[in-house]
Amino acid sequence: MTDVALPVVWSRRGLTEDEFVAVETLEEIAGHTAVLLSLTLWAELNTQPNRLRNIRIGVRVEAGEALDTLLDDLAHIDILVLDFPAFNDGRSFSKAARLRSHYGFAGEIRASGAVHIDQVSAMLRSGFDTLQVKDARTLQRLLTGELHDSGLYYQPVAGGIHGAEQGLAGYSWRRRQGL
Repeated sequence: MTDVALPVVWSRRGLTEDEFVAVETLEEIAGHTAVLLSLTLWAELNTQPNRLRNIRIGVRVEAGEALDTLLDDLAHIDILVLDFPAFNDGRSFSKAARLRSHYGFAGEIRASGAVHIDQVSAMLRSGFDTLQVKDARTLQRLLTGELHDSGLYYQPVAGGIHGAEQGLAGYSWRRRQGL
């Protein structure tokens, strides 16, 4: 019991339906209301004089790809899917944190790839909204609410398990009385 047949999208509200359809060419976009493009396809779309209307756009960014080509158009992107090619590859954590804190991206940020339960708390703190889960054990623990977060970390946080609404933003060692 290691992998689920299809990736499942999880959010703090539970399982959600993935409205976005991954397309390989611009011609495939017709007939869909929400599409997920590669970064290369996004760049190709941006060279066309008439941008898409009434279609929700998502962009998948691989771990080794830079965000630079997206920054001027973040307001036109509904979802960014950031890839985790391996458990020990943390580049997408940094991208999510920068998208939220430096660039003010308000759309959905989704983690995809090697999403494991040990990383979920850090993903939520980094600014991820949804997780595309393939691992059955991770999915089972998410569905039963088995999320654990120590609450003590060196990095400023965006969300965490309980969300930023509880005033957890900032450095933990600055929040502690008597230190």
